[in-house]
This record gives sequence, structure tokens and C-alpha cells, in this order.
Amino acid sequence: MKILIVANGCIKNTEWYKPMIEGCGKVIAADGGADNCIKLGIIPDYIIGDMDSITAEAKKKFSASKIIEDKDQDKTDLQLAIRLAESLRPENITVIGATGERLDHTIGNVLSLADSESDIMIIDENNEVYSVNDSIEIHGRKGDIVSVIAVSEVSGLAYEGLRWELKNKDVHSGWMGVCNEMNGDSAKISVTSGKIIVIKSRDG
Repeated sequence: MKILIVANGCIKNTEWYKPMIEGCGKVIAADGGADNCIKLGIIPDYIIGDMDSITAEAKKKFSASKIIEDKDQDKTDLQLAIRLAESLRPENITVIGATGERLDHTIGNVLSLADSESDIMIIDENNEVYSVNDSIEIHGRKGDIVSVIAVSEVSGLAYEGLRWELKNKDVHSGWMGVCNEMNGDSAKISVTSGKIIVIKSRDG
């Protein structure tokens, strides 16, 4: 089963998200993400969070959804939604509405991926964000920008299919390899141990 998490960030072109909505088995709204569900024309199966950002309109509209109020202030609404999604044993998890004008929220949401061992990504109209602890093959087009951020000590970092390739590089937590480029329509990034965040971007 594929799970879609809708967060409370920026959703611009609602039509762009339709293919991933149609392919999902369950929809989880992270608190105010329920209002993005209204914008997208979808009904969440679950709404989870501390309920400080969901509007009264969304609560009323989705009264039949399972609402899970969790006041744990040590976890963000997205972290709670990811934990719930993982309990459903999904094939993969896609997160939308996780980026936007609030930089603290965007950074927090990206780093939330590092806590997960699931096949999970954040996606918006211009970016795909992945957490990787072994290897990933990414697809796109020549010239797409690829950046890598180490979120732990990493050994054996390697790139294939990028303009600047790496082989068996050890890096410290916080190391960044930004603004690399895809040579073609696919590239592979791998590590022997540790965890990295991989971001594929393209201009709008």
C-alpha cells in the first residue's frame, strides 16, 4: 500500500499532484494539512497532530476521518504522521505540502526523513527529497540539480551518473555536496554506512 501524507506547507499547482493522489491507498493529513486536502479535493483517512493549525472548516468537513490528537511537543506534526504511516506497513510514503515560506518548518520536515527507515520522499513541483542509508537510483533529466547532505558520519559515499562523480568517500555529519548535475536521465547515489539526504531539484 502506498501512503500519501499531506502537510501544512505550500501547495501551488493542485493539478500537478493528481498522479500521486490517484496512486495512493491511504491519505494522512498532518494537522493543518487537512486544509490542503480541501484545496486538493481529497478526503484524508486520518488527521494527526496537536490540532493547533487545522481550521474549524476542515474539522467540520472531515468529521468522518479518524482524528488523532497528539500533544507531544517533542515531535512535529509530520513526525507524528510518518510514525502513523509506518504503523500501517506501507510499500512507500510520499509527503507533499512539506515545503514553503517557513524555513524552520521546511528544514524540520526534511530532517524528519532522517528518522525514518521507510521508503519515503518529500516532493513538490521543483524538488524531490530522499533519505538514503544504502543506495538510491534517481530519475529525471540531464541538467537536473542533485545535492547531498550527510546527516550522520558516512563511509563509502559514491555517485554514478552525475557531472562530478565520487568513489568511496568518507564524510562527517553536516558535510554537503551541493549543485551537482545529472548527466542523463538517471543517477545512482550510495553509501556503505551512515545516512544522507538527497535532493533533486529543477528550476520552475
